[in-house]
Amino acid sequence: MIAIQKIGGHFPYEPLAYVLLVMGTMGDHLSTMVALTRPYIYEANAFTVQLMASGLWLPVDLVLMVFGIFLPYLLIRRIGHPSLRGLLAYPLVLGTIRLGACIWNISLII
Repeated sequence: MIAIQKIGGHFPYEPLAYVLLVMGTMGDHLSTMVALTRPYIYEANAFTVQLMASGLWLPVDLVLMVFGIFLPYLLIRRIGHPSLRGLLAYPLVLGTIRLGACIWNISLII
């Protein structure tokens, strides 16, 4: 934990927010791909279905991850105001939601 705090520097749970975003997004993406190979399992999110049909699902997930990491990271370090720690809510909340979706997908697969 001390190593993580030293890496973050500005906010001790900053690396956790970024790791949670990456794990949640990639876990949801991969578990959805595996789940869709099973019979009688389909994607219920209409927006995700459109992204899959147009081949943009992975690029959109990657862009969301990149912006979710680099915008808070850069703004916290460039401006340095303590109130900017609130920007970490985006990777924390999105990562938690996507990790929940990953766990749900895994429960469908099993």
